[in-house]
Order: sequence, then C-alpha cells, then structure tokens
Amino acid sequence: MTERQSTHQHPPTRTCVGCGRRDDAAAMVRLVVADDEVGVDLAGGAFGRGAHVHARPDCLTKAPRGIARSFKRDVRVDAPELGRRLVAACDRRMAGLLLAARRARVLAIGADAVAQALRQDAALVLVATDAGAVARTAEVQRAVAEGRAIAWKTKNDLGALLGDEAVAICAIRHAGIANELKTLRAAADAGAATTREGGECSIVPEAR
Repeated sequence: MTERQSTHQHPPTRTCVGCGRRDDAAAMVRLVVADDEVGVDLAGGAFGRGAHVHARPDCLTKAPRGIARSFKRDVRVDAPELGRRLVAACDRRMAGLLLAARRARVLAIGADAVAQALRQDAALVLVATDAGAVARTAEVQRAVAEGRAIAWKTKNDLGALLGDEAVAICAIRHAGIANELKTLRAAADAGAATTREGGECSIVPEAR
C-alpha cells in the first residue's frame, strides 16, 4: 500500500533586499527591476525581474543597495524616491479598492451610514484627514481603539474619487478589502517615512 503524499503547500518565501531575511512573499512588497529602473508591483503581475522588500523604513532605505548587490547592476532610484513610488502605488491601489467596494455595495458613505455600519460590525472605517468632528464620534473612536480605523486623503479627494462634493468618512463592510486597505496604508506610511519628509498618520487621532 502506497502512502499518500501530503498535498499541503507552504506559502512562497522570498528574501528581503533590505534586511536580508527570508519571509512569506505576502508579507513583503514586490519590486520590479527593468532597464535599471525600479517599480512597485503591488498586484504581483508586472513584467520584469522581481525583488521583495519589507514595507518598513529601515528595509526600504537599504533596498536600492540590496537590489544593486543582488542583481549586480546599478539601479536608478534612491531610498527617498523609492518611498515616494511606494506611496503613489499604495494610493492608486487604495483608490481602486474603494471603487471596487462601492461597486460591490459594501461601502457605506457619510456619517449616518457609517454609524449604522459600525453598529453592524463593519470591518473598517476610513476617515478623511480633515474630517473634523466626525472623527471624534463615539463610534469612530471605538473603531480606532479596536484597530478598525485609518485616515486617508482629504474630504475633497475622497469626494472626487467617489463622485461626491466631499466625503469625510466611509466604512467598508468587506473583510478582505478592509484588510488590504489597512496593509496598504501601513506600507504608505513606511514609504512616507523613507522620503524623510514625513507623512500623514494612518490612524485617526483620538479625540481631545
């Protein structure tokens, strides 16, 4: 009798070009190197030779040197520029996810709709960085304490994206989309820190 082989597959691992440690590929950002240019491939399907890096300021800072050493070639990007490219890529991906959430009807927009969604355990609340008093409601502060809130863009930016004059707050009722948004926002924070220019905090500030 032949023993049946296990079909369990381990997730793929990659080496971070920043810190040199191996980790799950899903825990890192994929970079693409083509014609000595470095791009950020958040979707994981872009053409070009790939490298992976943790979305952490220290790893991103070391990434250009790590890529050059690993691939034995110069790359046309320094750490601040890599940080800016990561922020831009995260912004594009987050915008696409919000539009997908709206199409799937799992996006609640506006204070009243968000309050109801949070009472029904919405996965994430997204607050504009200039939202004002709406960010200090009890429901939003509870979401902050539970790690279910992020800040991103201004009211006008969100309004332009979602086809409204201004959007101060929205809630995502889809766990998968919510988790990816949180991951992308954290990666964007790391990219902003790498530029040495700082960035908007991803967590909604507590009421004062």
